Amino acid sequence: MSAHADPAAPRHCENCGTALQGRYCHACGQSIVNPIRHTAHAIEEVFEAFWHLDGRVFRTLRDLLVPGRVAINYLLGQRARYIAPLRLFVVLSVLTFFVGQMAIHVERPRANEAAAARPGGEAGPGDDDVELFARADDIADVERRRYKRLRELAEARAAIPSVVTVARAGIDRQIAAVERAADARIEQLRVERGLSAEQVAAARAEAARANAAKAPPGDALRQARSLAEVERLRDQRLAPLHARLADAADAAARRARLHEIRQTNRAAGCRAAQLQIDHAAVSERGLRRDPTRDAAVYGDPECDDVDLSFDGEPWDPVDHPLRVEWAPEFFNRWLNRQIGHGRENLARAQKDPGLYVRALLGAVPSALFLLVPVFALLLKLAYLGSGRLYLEHLAVALYSHAFLCLALLAMFLLAALSGAIAPHWAPFGWISGLLQGLLWLWLPVYLLLMQKRVYRNGWPLTLLRYFVVGHLYFVLLSFAAAFLALASLVRM
Repeated sequence: MSAHADPAAPRHCENCGTALQGRYCHACGQSIVNPIRHTAHAIEEVFEAFWHLDGRVFRTLRDLLVPGRVAINYLLGQRARYIAPLRLFVVLSVLTFFVGQMAIHVERPRANEAAAARPGGEAGPGDDDVELFARADDIADVERRRYKRLRELAEARAAIPSVVTVARAGIDRQIAAVERAADARIEQLRVERGLSAEQVAAARAEAARANAAKAPPGDALRQARSLAEVERLRDQRLAPLHARLADAADAAARRARLHEIRQTNRAAGCRAAQLQIDHAAVSERGLRRDPTRDAAVYGDPECDDVDLSFDGEPWDPVDHPLRVEWAPEFFNRWLNRQIGHGRENLARAQKDPGLYVRALLGAVPSALFLLVPVFALLLKLAYLGSGRLYLEHLAVALYSHAFLCLALLAMFLLAALSGAIAPHWAPFGWISGLLQGLLWLWLPVYLLLMQKRVYRNGWPLTLLRYFVVGHLYFVLLSFAAAFLALASLVRM
């Protein structure tokens, strides 16, 4: 059809001014269709810029499933049949890890879900706890047994990651049950021996002082049962620390005392926040608790700050920063800012690991983009004397990593489908897991067959080069993964 059949079509190329003889300028190749004036063509041009939707995308993906076919044909000069290797790799890597961020969900369980599963939401004293306190002969013995049992439970709770709130909620119910069992035994002893309320209070106070004398610093604060007790114990703990701070002989001793003071204040604040949340849970019974909202209103009860130390002293961005002696000052300032960001983000990641997973997956395409040329260099070194140029090895590396992204994309989609279908049809979860396992097993076999077919060596040489290149690349991947994990933590 003539370019001038449409009266609105231009008669001269809008790019170079050459008289038009068809739908494309024979001088510069520009189309007569202006995407600004045609919405359909604008959409087509966007997709075509990435994929060249003229059949090449489907042909490339189809042939990519056969080990080495796309790379061999591309190196033989059949470039028009396929999407260019760099474009294919970039699009697939971005798409794959974007889908991965959508498909992978790391949910933070809520503490009240475990309580809701139990009628009444509370645990009664267990037989072991009742028997433990039944053997106590007096109030001091009850308090000793209470202190020992609560300390065991507190250590067990501290060993559980803060994100596993269901398990921590179970420990919290056991702690409450121990408290009730101990109080019940004290009341029984009071009745049996005719003790007054003042005598009971005095005996409990004396036992508390004895337990506090044996307790490591901070234990008493974590077991305080009222805000007034938190304040009293904090002041009691801070008084000797301030005295030791005043007597500090050098900067290192002063930093150590300041760190202890800061940790004491932090522990007191966390315990006070937990007590207020517990009180709110009782007074607002029936309302669903939201840990994030509780932390915003009452303070963070978890005390999950990461304590970083080097040279035997706690890290501090002002008092005790990390310094690289041979590096310029601006680098040291930057380094300590990153350490501070990492420490803050690690506490966030402990509460919501999904934040970290999304940051990590979002950074993977950039890391792969840097690693592909390194993989091509390893291929070049492994096949010295083959007569192939570095850019040919780079094309092989790009197509092999494109298949890697395609396989990961399939795994992410299977995981997403499993999450949607398996709750309604359980066998799909097993089928999805089997398919993902088969894909993982196929990946190294695919790469081996691709290397064998592209470079046309015998099996002994192919296997030797495959394992050498694979081992070296795995070491590089390990270092890259460690760096990526740290970088994602700092930047999330």
